[in-house]
Amino acid sequence: MVRLDSDKLRGSDSRPKKDILNIETASVQNANSELEKFSLFVLRTIIDESVPPTPSNFQIYFEKLLDNKPMAFKKRMQGYLEEDDASADEYRAKMEREIKEGFTQIKGIVKVVSTIYKNLNIMKQIVKKRSQELKLNTTQLSTDNTLSKLNEDIEKLTSLTQKQMEVLKDYYSKTVEILKDVEDKAIFDSKYGVYNKKYLLKSLQKELDSVRQYNHKTSLVMMKIKDSVFDKIVTVRERDILTKNIAKLLMKTSRRSDIVAHYGGGVFAILMKHTDLNSAQKACERIGELIYGTSFFIDEAEIEIDIELGIMPIDPRYDIEEIVIGALDVLPKTGKNTEVYLIGKFDGR
Repeated sequence: MVRLDSDKLRGSDSRPKKDILNIETASVQNANSELEKFSLFVLRTIIDESVPPTPSNFQIYFEKLLDNKPMAFKKRMQGYLEEDDASADEYRAKMEREIKEGFTQIKGIVKVVSTIYKNLNIMKQIVKKRSQELKLNTTQLSTDNTLSKLNEDIEKLTSLTQKQMEVLKDYYSKTVEILKDVEDKAIFDSKYGVYNKKYLLKSLQKELDSVRQYNHKTSLVMMKIKDSVFDKIVTVRERDILTKNIAKLLMKTSRRSDIVAHYGGGVFAILMKHTDLNSAQKACERIGELIYGTSFFIDEAEIEIDIELGIMPIDPRYDIEEIVIGALDVLPKTGKNTEVYLIGKFDGR
């Protein structure tokens, strides 16, 4: 295993930092493609800012520095990003959607089998009733024998079905336990197509620990649709449709390295790693422009959208709860006709 000396990466080895930068500049000049040149520029920026050059940080800085490039160049670079394999979390989120769909199918199968079983019991009672009626109204031996055999066949069928149901119930119980375990570990909110609150809080804590160790800038943005908008929408289904469309727009405007999650109660959060407040403000402006520039319709009637946006820095002096509360507190003070977004404060300061 090759170990990288962090001091050398930060320019504190025996060679002056100027010489290292000259070597990097020469490498950029000799690069064979714009992707190589940009990648070397990203790496040099990471080193200059004393950020650990991990694959995750490289991706974050790649996307962050790409924001300042011309649109044509940005589209070409994004093409390379789209060719990359999905991250482990994205793959896991996809698997969870499929598992939940499978769970729905299993419950449907059991429901159908249960209905069949109930119908067989009903048929048994009907035959039994008719058998008693025939015994009272006829003395034909052949009729009695036929009914007797019919009852025996139905008993056998019922017994067999009951055994099958017990096996199915056993399979079902085990499946429920497995899927419940998967659900407890889930990171994905299948309703809105983003990460869930549990994964958000876990990621926030991990990022806070990283900020405390390396002292880089990270920001949290929180967003919700104003209650006044929902007051004009009658059904829960229509409210959910509108919220899902907003969630899709948040995913569209976010970077791949951003974590977009549903915090709960229609409040969404975007964890923007290695992003200072100035960049987070620009991101909120983009979110506002995208959402306010989009038309929303419910039953062919256009809905006037209004959202709330709050920003908080991931400050190493505070905990996750204080950071989240700071963003939530300023949400009601923002909107289309007031402040598009506001930066929250700690402890009311």
